[in-house]
Amino acid sequence: MSGRTLRWDYSGISLADTFTGGNKTPTKDKTDPEAAAGSIGNSGDAHAMGTETGILQSIYSSIKELQTETRIESRRARVATKRLQGSVRKVVKSCMEIEAKLCSMEDRIVAVEDDIDTLKEQNTAREGQLTDVMWKIEDLENRQRRNNLRFLGIPEGLEGDNIQAYMVVLLRGAFPELGNRDWDNECIMT
Repeated sequence: MSGRTLRWDYSGISLADTFTGGNKTPTKDKTDPEAAAGSIGNSGDAHAMGTETGILQSIYSSIKELQTETRIESRRARVATKRLQGSVRKVVKSCMEIEAKLCSMEDRIVAVEDDIDTLKEQNTAREGQLTDVMWKIEDLENRQRRNNLRFLGIPEGLEGDNIQAYMVVLLRGAFPELGNRDWDNECIMT
């Protein structure tokens, strides 16, 4: 094969035909004048064809291995994807539950804050009322102390059974300028 080149036309052959025993074989390119003049029976041509077939078989087996590996990896990827999708669904579900709980908690917190504000207002009003009541109690205690008169120098036991009548007689004697007033209607003694 000195300087001679063979061209083969593989356009009508698929890789499957080559390796599964199909009837199609590479044919010499009719457009190549050098190839058309040569003969296939030549041992150099057979060797070239065997080498090309070996290369094709090697390529085909590599493609088959890649397809098998691709299918296996594709299955693994699908399984992993399904697992991930399941995990993502669980996470999304958990997030939605947490979001619902947060919304519920926010609503309850707003209600509690409103109640606290109302209670603070009521407490402020009650504190004001308590202050007023405390002043009134103190005033009443002070008024009660004013009405408790102490008479010094009056011997004990002279009043008898009716203290009120005894005091009226005593006061009329001590204050003659008050005259004969009706002490029973004007004074209430308890």
